[in-house]
Amino acid sequence: MKRTNLLKHGGMWLLLCIAGFMFLASCADGYDSPKGFDMGVRNSQMVTPDSIFFVVAADGKSATVSWPLVPGAEGHEVTFLNVDDPENPVVIDGYEKTIIDGSKFTVSVAEDSKYELSIRTLGNKSLGNTDSPEPKIYKLTTLVPKIATIPNGVDIAQWWLEQHMDTLSYEVAIELEPDGLYELNDTVDFGGHLFTIRGDKVHRPTVKISGNGCFTTYNGLKVKFINFDMTDATAGGFVAMTSEIHLPESILSQNLGFTRKDSPINGIYNVLNPIYISQCWFKNLPHAMLYANNVACAYWQFTVSDCIVQMKNTTNSNVGFINLYNTGRQVKNVVIENSTIYNVVDNNSACFARYAISDSNTDPAKVFGDTSADMSTTTWKISNCTFSKTYTGWRWVNNVSGSGRTMTVDHSIFYDVAQLYRVNSGTRTYRFNFLSSPREDDIKRNESMKDSGGAPFASVYDPKFVGDVTQELDLTKPNGGVNFTPQEPQIIVNKGGDPRWLSN
Repeated sequence: MKRTNLLKHGGMWLLLCIAGFMFLASCADGYDSPKGFDMGVRNSQMVTPDSIFFVVAADGKSATVSWPLVPGAEGHEVTFLNVDDPENPVVIDGYEKTIIDGSKFTVSVAEDSKYELSIRTLGNKSLGNTDSPEPKIYKLTTLVPKIATIPNGVDIAQWWLEQHMDTLSYEVAIELEPDGLYELNDTVDFGGHLFTIRGDKVHRPTVKISGNGCFTTYNGLKVKFINFDMTDATAGGFVAMTSEIHLPESILSQNLGFTRKDSPINGIYNVLNPIYISQCWFKNLPHAMLYANNVACAYWQFTVSDCIVQMKNTTNSNVGFINLYNTGRQVKNVVIENSTIYNVVDNNSACFARYAISDSNTDPAKVFGDTSADMSTTTWKISNCTFSKTYTGWRWVNNVSGSGRTMTVDHSIFYDVAQLYRVNSGTRTYRFNFLSSPREDDIKRNESMKDSGGAPFASVYDPKFVGDVTQELDLTKPNGGVNFTPQEPQIIVNKGGDPRWLSN
């Protein structure tokens, strides 16, 4: 009951804290004294501020750290560290015992990171003022605020059933414990909640998924810093659409105002917030990463970033990596970056991405409307990735055409992947990609694949990977115990494929 109360009331407490923080930050920023640090203070020992203000820029790449003016100070000695790995802190932007002549500075930050600020106020010696004897330490973070931690060793589906959370209007996080071991034996439907479910960036927990274990949602979901063993999983997808009987009419296309040629687009449930999977490993994924779950649905954003995904997907033609077959409509924006995605078995009938009826999905204006250029277009971005055997015998995409689409593929390796030419449509940009295939038709078709400026899709080189491309992941070993390091010099010099292998 105590945990349930935390979940029910924690959201309001968090909202008040955020509101107060923003108010204080706005008051402090830019404040200064007409006399600078003087203000008549003499022969005094300085006291380091007991509050600081940490405001992350809109782009998430920098933050301003500020504090109230300290009368009589000459400056402040600051150290700013990334402490994602507390045992190996990293100095950011050279701020190590750096003297700040003022009451704020701007520093580089990254999303989902933990920081530590050390600050000590220095006295103005000409006024007889002395330094503060000890620095003060502040813990800072760019992580989405946490609302609960799932205890180590539990079944996540059972834990979720015991919670009673009011739907919040902003994103919050549920955390798993560092190095924790969990089970997921049934469907967890997050419904209309906007969640990040995350582990620890350095000490990732492991979740063993079995049976119908999966995550479903209709309001977006971010999954970060977790390893998944899916050897015994049987559900249709890792992330899937909430069952139709639980979907609100408010997310139907006609109720969102989606129109084409001034007529409503009817009957499509839309997930407008991102499905975002980052810094996760997957062992023996037997089915789709993203699944329509027999619902007429469309997704605004699907991203896989900095992941290793090892599939064991055999012969089911309806099951690919993005599976919107039968009922699903379209993903508006697809981003796959800095990742290795590979299948350990041959599959001659699945597609990497498969939509339903071509006539309903090839034109994004038929799904999202034509009220603006943004609505009537789609984007695919595949960057710095290594693909192996995904998939080996049929179309790489099906019912996915280039109408209204911008397609960017750069610095990626495609090894034993069939019929890539099926994706060669729309406005295209190709840069420094590499292809190796045992099928002569794929090699021949590659010669005619050009981008909108005439650049070729890929150069034909065997990457000669160091490791076995059919080896399953070992979640206890560095990089899962696999090695997709290319040995072909042309690929190495042009930085093709997942960057984690190039660092070898």
